[in-house]
Amino acid sequence: MRQSEDELAFDSFVADVGKRLLSQAYVLTGSKEEAQDLTQEALLRAWKHWSTIGRYDSPEGWTRRVLHNLCIQSWKKTRRALTGLDGSTTVEIPEHHGEIAQAMRSLPGDQARALLMHDGMDMSVSEVATELKVPVGTVKSWLSRSRKLVAARLEQMDPDSKGR
Repeated sequence: MRQSEDELAFDSFVADVGKRLLSQAYVLTGSKEEAQDLTQEALLRAWKHWSTIGRYDSPEGWTRRVLHNLCIQSWKKTRRALTGLDGSTTVEIPEHHGEIAQAMRSLPGDQARALLMHDGMDMSVSEVATELKVPVGTVKSWLSRSRKLVAARLEQMDPDSKGR
């Protein structure tokens, strides 16, 4: 059976962006298994809408945004599951959630996305600005603030790291 043009285009898309999306999900979740599940879900949603998003200037940007939202939903779900009605933690956060992912969770949404895209996915400041629809200066400011916040958060998690 021959593949349709849409199927061929989507297969090419997945081959091109799959690893970058998986890297994004891993940085955001700290879990290889969860990252794989969420990446697969984002790609499934992309396939369901491929006839539309395949014509976008950046189908990867659309899919990356979906994946980011899925990761955020996962954080919220985990937080609700781990917190009792009185606000106390009922279960410790699993070890597989890496310290960097935890530190990034403290960032405002677009700042976290900018840091992930620039530092984690090696996108240029200009590419990040285009995707987030903000000026280049805003991205530079977010990156500077985000790096400082993440560094401070990591120091709080490991106070012995100051001398390294």
